[in-house]
Amino acid sequence: MAYTKALLTLSILSGCLALTLPAAVAAASRELPDADTLLLETATAACQQAELSGQAAAFQREFLANATWQREFFDSGPIPKVTESIQFLAAIWESDPEVASTPVNRAMATACGLEGPRKYSVETTVERYQYFKKHWEDGRLNDMYEKLSLFERRFLAAGVQHGHFNTIDSMEYQLAEVCLPAERYTGACWYAGYRLHNAFGDSIHGPLYYRPFRSSWTSAAEMVRHVGGVCGSLSNFGAAAAIANGVPALTMGEPGHCAYAVMTSPGNWSPAYSLSWQRGVHTSFFGGSWGWHLFGVASQASQEAAWQAGDFRRRGEWLLAKKRTKEALDTLAEATRQFPLDYELWQTRIKVLEETGGTTQDWLAVHDDVLGGLGKDYPEVAWHLIHSHIYPHVIPSGEAGFEVRRERLLAFHQAITGWGVSRWGFAGALQHQQKLLTDDSAKRDAFVVAAFHAHADDAALAAAVLEAGFASVGDDAARRQQFLEGIMEAVGSNETTASADTIAALARRLLPEAASSGDKTTFQFIGRLASASYPACDVSPDIFPGMLLSSGGTLAIASPGNRYDAVEQHWGVIEPYGGFFHTDAQPAFATVRLGNFGRLSGVVIVQRPSHIGRLNGAKLQVSVDGETWSDIYTFANAQRIERVDLRGRNIDAGYVRVLQENGPSLHFNRFLVFGEKQN
Repeated sequence: MAYTKALLTLSILSGCLALTLPAAVAAASRELPDADTLLLETATAACQQAELSGQAAAFQREFLANATWQREFFDSGPIPKVTESIQFLAAIWESDPEVASTPVNRAMATACGLEGPRKYSVETTVERYQYFKKHWEDGRLNDMYEKLSLFERRFLAAGVQHGHFNTIDSMEYQLAEVCLPAERYTGACWYAGYRLHNAFGDSIHGPLYYRPFRSSWTSAAEMVRHVGGVCGSLSNFGAAAAIANGVPALTMGEPGHCAYAVMTSPGNWSPAYSLSWQRGVHTSFFGGSWGWHLFGVASQASQEAAWQAGDFRRRGEWLLAKKRTKEALDTLAEATRQFPLDYELWQTRIKVLEETGGTTQDWLAVHDDVLGGLGKDYPEVAWHLIHSHIYPHVIPSGEAGFEVRRERLLAFHQAITGWGVSRWGFAGALQHQQKLLTDDSAKRDAFVVAAFHAHADDAALAAAVLEAGFASVGDDAARRQQFLEGIMEAVGSNETTASADTIAALARRLLPEAASSGDKTTFQFIGRLASASYPACDVSPDIFPGMLLSSGGTLAIASPGNRYDAVEQHWGVIEPYGGFFHTDAQPAFATVRLGNFGRLSGVVIVQRPSHIGRLNGAKLQVSVDGETWSDIYTFANAQRIERVDLRGRNIDAGYVRVLQENGPSLHFNRFLVFGEKQN
């Protein structure tokens, strides 16, 4: 009423009598509240739903008077439980009424409030906040802690997968015992010993492994350090140690394995104890993969951008609530183009279309904006948005809609240029597209060929396209040959007369790139297919105990594809099948990235029958990480079959290579590494 009277008074005083009271009110109703007003409305509604009372009411007054605090709360990533988070934050404030006066403490308190309801009680959440507050003020946390964003602090607040590492006792122990520079927490897992069985012979996979020791140590972290464990315990120990020292970290699940990751420097996360690209992170905000994690980190890299995106989101939601649909869509379209990394903006834009029955053109606009904004760097996120929300609205059904379907499905492949920030389930996406396209096998195959054309210059995705294509054609020889001929057209070869020749040509193009990047999946898939183009090695040397650690790995050589080399045979060299390579650069090297990290029992090399002496003086070297190498043997009086016995030397490696600094030529039929797999 006061606002209406003010409008009328202003109208009369200015002589603008043509603006009647109803017209003035109508104009005011079209006004869009400013960003701070919308933020305050959002915060007020959240506090009302939380039903704060008593001392907490004082928190509410302070929170609603502080726009910066509100933005930190609402614009630092998604909030799964808004009401509970307000209640948890109020409880933290009650334990420390001065929390808002120090930006570092306010940010940590807010992070605990946001994460607490997901896994902790109010009391435990308050304890976690007090732990970080105390040790920061005492100067005991890592230097990184002071400058962390609120989003980064959410990983500290969340803790790790195994809850016994999140207790204050465990955190205090790790703060005292595992104090390292941030980048060295990737190795903190090895403070605990890798042991499958405890001192009593109980397996870690049973319930008795830790039971005898639970009252012997001051905390679970101390117990695990002394008793040991396998990948799950060690990864949780390493990540928890980082967190206890104020360094963001998280645990991850991989196929048959547990790993973790650490924020080693601002904005940079390093996987630790990781064996696979298939990582499922245990602290996630939208999707649970490693790629989604990196997307979330990037979305919060700029506080200013995150806050501006939040203003857009609240504006769009306000317009939707007022049924001003077109304005809401226009606002959110502008927002997603300006801030494509803010996933909640995409969700809000899609929500408007779903609630208001958007047209096909509206949905196509979102489709194109997703591909333009996310396709290059975050294709996994783009795919999720498109296939989960957009395809149902833009993919027509029936035979009449086939060409449109094909065009719109191919648009995805034309927009992406590689894996983006991380490898993801691209083959599954392609298979899903085939199902959406048609039941006609020939048309499905042609679509895969078209997708291959889009990625023909990109070894990262080409193998995944082939894998999906071969899975579709199965054992149908005629269909397979037709598919291969289409593929060969994409790589510019005329060798379409036989499947083996076709695959060999693909191998010559793709295997060196896969080996250089350490892409085991591509190297193994293409290399195995290419083995049909050459015979197996007829030399059967004696082997060493254990498994063939080189199997499943990659082989990289100096100057692959030179005039003496046979790239299509590289795969066979590190497998029982056998193959061939020939270097032509000095120093010459042949490096096997093992299929499995392990303790070596021996290496078997089968050379080409001629020029055997070229191996003399070469060094056999090993490495854990492919960067730092150790000499373990020097070849002399070379024979065609060389057997290097490493039993009893306790050599662990992820990489094995032969380095010849005295000449340009190494040429092997086999380079086999044996030993026991180490988790």
